[in-house]
Amino acid sequence: MENNRFDLIDILILLKSKFKTILIFTILGIIASIIFVFLRKDVYTAEANVIVKSYMNFDRNQMFGEEAFFVKDAFAKENEIDKAMTILANSDVIAYINQETKYQETKNIPEKKLFNVIKDNYKVKRTDNSDLEIKFTDENPDVALKALQAALFKAEDLYINYFEEYNRDITQEIDFKRQLLTDSIQKINTQIAETRKTYNIYNALGPVRGTAGNSGSTSVSESNAAGMEELQSLITVKDKLDEENAKLASLKSQYNSFLNTNKMHIFYKVSGPYKPSVPSNIRAIWIVLGSAIAAFLFSCFWVLLANAMNKRSAQS
Repeated sequence: MENNRFDLIDILILLKSKFKTILIFTILGIIASIIFVFLRKDVYTAEANVIVKSYMNFDRNQMFGEEAFFVKDAFAKENEIDKAMTILANSDVIAYINQETKYQETKNIPEKKLFNVIKDNYKVKRTDNSDLEIKFTDENPDVALKALQAALFKAEDLYINYFEEYNRDITQEIDFKRQLLTDSIQKINTQIAETRKTYNIYNALGPVRGTAGNSGSTSVSESNAAGMEELQSLITVKDKLDEENAKLASLKSQYNSFLNTNKMHIFYKVSGPYKPSVPSNIRAIWIVLGSAIAAFLFSCFWVLLANAMNKRSAQS
């Protein structure tokens, strides 16, 4: 413990003896930071805070039930927020930002560096209350705003595209099933016609749904009774197929109603995006102060290192 104490005192004495050197380094750091502050260009950050909408607002199987629109969860769960963040940060969104702002053209950026340059200026993060904070920074406030708007638009388009494609697949499956039902109904109609012809029961008032049928004033023979029962059975099956076909037609209408609506949004915008009017540069005082501290620490390290090297040279 005693040796450590004296080592620390020796270090402080050494630093004090090199006070002028340390001061010069610190002043140079401050001067460099001041020059940087005066030469740097102002940058502007457009930002938006959004709440992600739940999948249940897009999934027809969740939206429709008992012919009523009912939403259990308006806001997204954790995995849905993660999905939205992934989409917001993907390459398609960045490419769309470049397309809408002509970023590569106006900034004259090599193509191999374009993705990283845009990504450095484009930030997506989750806040403490599960909102998403999206920002884009540029020297031109109009470009910053346009880039942010492009990112939000493209992310929504990609997010909802899955549900649109899924709905189209479902409607195709429904059409296929309805065609099968239509073929089956047609075959049953043929069987019904043949049964009536075979048993000569054209004048029957039945079979009536839910009854054994009624042949009017004509007496019912044993053969006619068998025909009526067969007819009743066929029409019962046909009724069930007609009912299933009607349900599928209604289901397709519900899916189509989603596809035919105006473009839906996945974000509830809490704030923004607005055109930034105030530069978002780090304040000059913090840059100067940070540079002064960094220069001071560097000069102290340099003095200690130089002293250690001198001692080692002297010993050898």
